[in-house]
Amino acid sequence: MAKAQRREQPAKLQPPMAPMIDIVFQLLIFFLLIPNQQAGEGYLTTNLPNTSGPVAGKPQIDVQRIKIELELPDNDNKGVNIVLNDNQVFGRNFEGLLAALQGLKARGLPADHPVLISPWMGTRHKWVVRAFDMVVMARFTNIHFGVPYD
Repeated sequence: MAKAQRREQPAKLQPPMAPMIDIVFQLLIFFLLIPNQQAGEGYLTTNLPNTSGPVAGKPQIDVQRIKIELELPDNDNKGVNIVLNDNQVFGRNFEGLLAALQGLKARGLPADHPVLISPWMGTRHKWVVRAFDMVVMARFTNIHFGVPYD
């Protein structure tokens, strides 16, 4: 009689689990400890040298620039108050800002007269872009952005 052939089952290969577990825990710890790397809205860090660039060594000309300050109201984090040259307050009226800028332009200011848009920390980008749009619509071309220092 034929002997019953026993088939030996192939040995199951199992990868070593200890190194895999180590790697999984290391990845888990890595992603839990890494801080959130997103920049806050309205805040861009820069570290530029003062002694280089196209105006280094040239005398500074003192020109009274147009300053548009975007302030956050106390009672409403979603709104903005527009202040032009530290005295005209427009509230949220961007069309009023445009009319005032066009009035300054009509008084003979050149298109390259400097305009500074100065949003407070925490001001939403949409308000800054809206102010920028009003300055462009008034046909000013020398537009700067900065933080308030007062």
